[in-house]
Amino acid sequence: MNSLLLFLVKSTLSLTLLYLTFRLLMSQETFFKLTRLVLLLLILVSVIIPFLSAPQFSQPSVTTKLNPVFQSHLVFEETVPTIVSSEVPQPLTAVSEAVQPNAVSFMTIILFVYLSGVFISFLVLFSSIISVFRLFRKARKVSLDGIRLMIIADDIPAFSFGRYILISQYDYETNSEAIITHERSHISLGHFYDLMLMELAKIIFWFNPLIYRLARDLKEIHEFQADQHTLHSGIDATQYQLLIIQKCVGHQKFALANSFNHCQIENRITMMNKQKTSKAWRWKVATFLPLLALLLMAFGKTGEKIPLEEVNVSEKMTSIAEVDQENQNQKSSRLIEIRKDGNYIDGKPVSLEEITEKAEEWRKSDSKSTFLVIVRDASPDRESTIKSINERFQNLNLDIEVVYYIVEEMPEFPGGEKALRQWISSHVQYPEEVKAKGIEEKIYVNFIVASDGEIIHPKIVRGVNPALKAEALRVISQMPDWTPGKQRGQAVAVSYTQPVYFSLN
Repeated sequence: MNSLLLFLVKSTLSLTLLYLTFRLLMSQETFFKLTRLVLLLLILVSVIIPFLSAPQFSQPSVTTKLNPVFQSHLVFEETVPTIVSSEVPQPLTAVSEAVQPNAVSFMTIILFVYLSGVFISFLVLFSSIISVFRLFRKARKVSLDGIRLMIIADDIPAFSFGRYILISQYDYETNSEAIITHERSHISLGHFYDLMLMELAKIIFWFNPLIYRLARDLKEIHEFQADQHTLHSGIDATQYQLLIIQKCVGHQKFALANSFNHCQIENRITMMNKQKTSKAWRWKVATFLPLLALLLMAFGKTGEKIPLEEVNVSEKMTSIAEVDQENQNQKSSRLIEIRKDGNYIDGKPVSLEEITEKAEEWRKSDSKSTFLVIVRDASPDRESTIKSINERFQNLNLDIEVVYYIVEEMPEFPGGEKALRQWISSHVQYPEEVKAKGIEEKIYVNFIVASDGEIIHPKIVRGVNPALKAEALRVISQMPDWTPGKQRGQAVAVSYTQPVYFSLN
């Protein structure tokens, strides 16, 4: 469901930008074959772009700080922030789980509205086709050079439908040559197939008002082409233009029909008499190339190349169970969070006395655990709290590790960021079975740089492919000691997140 809606958003934005560019640059061109082709390609390209893979360029790893959400000894995933701010993000609590059903319900409503619009649009098209066949049943059939001419007593505008031309008895007797030549032009130029594609696009993008304007422009170009073709066949231009003016009353009734009196009188006559387009059309067409490149980069597929039979939506995020399974051989840990508004265990606010009571319970159940104090607020007024917790745990003979997220001096790999990227690149071993499938991915690994620089508690926080996650975890676990981070001149443990790139380029 999310994939469908994402496709609609991307393709709609692509179609809108491409069509507005067309209106700006090419709407007045008299090279009708080109403008027709461009309009049709706009639709096809807009549909295809979300499925194309954008070119991937190698880029340096960007270190981002990730605040994972803890509950008991499990690690929950949280979106990796792309902007580092001085304000420390607040963790999600159990409230976030309660919001999820509403989000799903809202998406379901959107999908229902969209599918309802698709169904209604299809019914409108189906009704139009049925109306055409009803007229055919009432008409007298005449064969004319491979074309089926349908002559009807009713006074209705002449139009072509597939390889059929429907014309009123009056028009057949008075203006048959010009009208039939015009409609035969629609048939020979294949305009019916353009309209089929356009009607399909209108069903898919029924919510986009520009799709109806695009359809009108395409029909107008059809009329320009048919008019041009008719005049080249020897029909007198003045008499033909007078006939258009006489016949141009009423409105278009049938979606898949090209009507003779498709009423843009001024535009049609102007185009008949307008000087032909110069070679300037070439640079106008070339203008679409950089726009297409930008759209591909913005809306094309990025990241891993996953075979069609692979992941469903539920597999796209690392689950709690997977994280726990991947780290089952590591030492278990219990967590205390120090936030700006107080202290928390399992997302619940606690006092220092309650922390001591909880620590005694943990010691009875698992005295070998390493207890982590997660410092989300390192302001001076919280330092006394950190010191008090540390003393209470020492009195209970419990191991404790105070972990900061933001410190005055962040930890650093020996040699700096560039050396870190080179080290990871030289130690990553691309799994052969993954490489054979052409899968690429960026795995995010969170770990703690201890106060002595040792890398401890590496965890996968984002990833899809199990083999790539395992390899990323292995590489990060083998990193040499870092220069530890410092807070007020003292070496402290710091949480750190590092992406590991798996690229075949």
